[in-house]
Amino acid sequence: MDRRYIGVIIIILGLVIIAGIIYVIFFLKFSPASQTALEEQAVTPVALTQTPEPIATTTAEQTTVRISPIKKTEVGQEDLVRIATAFSERFGSFSNQSDYGNVRDLKIFMSTKMQNWADSYISQARAKPAASAIYYGITTKAIASAVRQFSSETGQAEIFVKTQRREASGTTANATTFYQDIVIKFVRERGVWKVDSALWQKR
Repeated sequence: MDRRYIGVIIIILGLVIIAGIIYVIFFLKFSPASQTALEEQAVTPVALTQTPEPIATTTAEQTTVRISPIKKTEVGQEDLVRIATAFSERFGSFSNQSDYGNVRDLKIFMSTKMQNWADSYISQARAKPAASAIYYGITTKAIASAVRQFSSETGQAEIFVKTQRREASGTTANATTFYQDIVIKFVRERGVWKVDSALWQKR
């Protein structure tokens, strides 16, 4: 047989074998049923990951329930006594070199009426000529207190404070001690307790 015919036969056989391999790989292994099963396996995990986790929702709901508004605590008699004693000590401690800081610093605790009094008092005092350049000052310390009146309904209260005061002239080493009482009256203004007056009693 001619070698050319043999070569042609070999080529044809090779093509048939290659065609058979292609058929087995692409038509038998990847049948429609197998392809459908693979698609289902690929879709299922994606669907699960898109579903919200109930644990996260539960946690958010629990956090929302636990949040509660802050309630304002009602001011009682003891609170006003502490304010009155601190107020009397600062109000009664001053010097002729402090520029009425004992009054200016306390305006935040005063009612509107007493703030007007404080402004007028400071204005009139500054308008007067200085009596002397010699130092003069008084320091005050509260030593006892008592509630004379307290009404949460009417918004009025009165606190009695007994103080010890030291008066110095020229130098702080040259001081004398005396005792003086003061009556602090409170009024509830726009829901907040404010000092409405501070009256020193006679020695």
